[in-house]
Amino acid sequence: MSVVRLRADCVHFRGDKPCAFRRVCRDCPQFTPFPTRILIIKCRAQGDVLRTTPLLPALKRKYPLSHVTWLVDRESQDLLLTNPDINRLLGYDLESALTLQVARFDLLISLDKEPGLTALAARVEAAEKRGFGMSESGNLTTFNPEAEYAYRLGVDDDLKFFKNQKTYQEIIHEIAGLPYARDEYVFVLPDEASEKARLFFKRRRIPGRRPAIGLNTGAGTKFETKQWPAQHYLKLISYLTQEMKANVFLLGGPKEKELNRLLARRSPAHVYDTGTDNSLLEFAGFISLLDLVVTSDTLGMHLAIALKKPVIALFGPTCPQEIDLYGRGTKLFHGTSCSPCYKQTCPDAVCLKQITPQQVFSEIGRFV
Repeated sequence: MSVVRLRADCVHFRGDKPCAFRRVCRDCPQFTPFPTRILIIKCRAQGDVLRTTPLLPALKRKYPLSHVTWLVDRESQDLLLTNPDINRLLGYDLESALTLQVARFDLLISLDKEPGLTALAARVEAAEKRGFGMSESGNLTTFNPEAEYAYRLGVDDDLKFFKNQKTYQEIIHEIAGLPYARDEYVFVLPDEASEKARLFFKRRRIPGRRPAIGLNTGAGTKFETKQWPAQHYLKLISYLTQEMKANVFLLGGPKEKELNRLLARRSPAHVYDTGTDNSLLEFAGFISLLDLVVTSDTLGMHLAIALKKPVIALFGPTCPQEIDLYGRGTKLFHGTSCSPCYKQTCPDAVCLKQITPQQVFSEIGRFV
């Protein structure tokens, strides 16, 4: 009995089970040796994971024969599962960390600054490393000179808050040493992800031929200071339903359950509460059926950008210049004396209060 030589150097090889083609290596027409092996470490946070995906087209242009592995937090995996430019997606856990310390790559792009991830990046074997790692003293360091600007943004508030005019995408392309061509987010929403939203529209017999406006009322899980006041939302709902005759949809997660109930109860006209228990992709599915989204600087904003929806983005504690709406929408920012501040709580939050419902409504009228 002849022994078939297994080809563990093939990109399709699994080892623990048959490959996708269910062949046993000998004379396999699908045999494909590993080309340029690239590892991206970008785990946090969900919105940042999405806005890192423009790196992928740039990588494919520079390395057309490449195999891309992406390490990401488990909570963000659904954002990348159907991405056509990722060959292997790893959830960040002990097993993946151990696996990466044995594998070898031609290029590592490390974009997170947290200690565990920078320590892992320092240990991974790669011919070339770009981005952030950990020094022998246990502090954050950079692998390449092009990452120094992003490094300084983290420690120099004057640079980050006022002097920097680069978008996040420009900054990470600089870190990675890639030409910047203003590629859009790469996000493929599975058809089934919109099924819940389609049934919602059908069962409630939502009138057609009216603008469908989403209000993403949340402030995210980290910054309470991103919250636009409830009274502002109620006034905006009044403008939208009375003057524009729009269908208004409330969007949010578990933290917005009570707020959205309050808005639905006090609203001068009927609004549609899409629920706060949707999965990540179901949430994206609702956004996919809307004509425009009003949102603060949160995951909902990034999903709307990824789905190419017009966005009215409300900024206060964070930097609007780092966000690219790709010509679809408006960034509203009053720039009070204390903003941006990146504070998680604030007794006033005057920076967002000064963005009025009338201003937001006027901007909506430009895109709907």
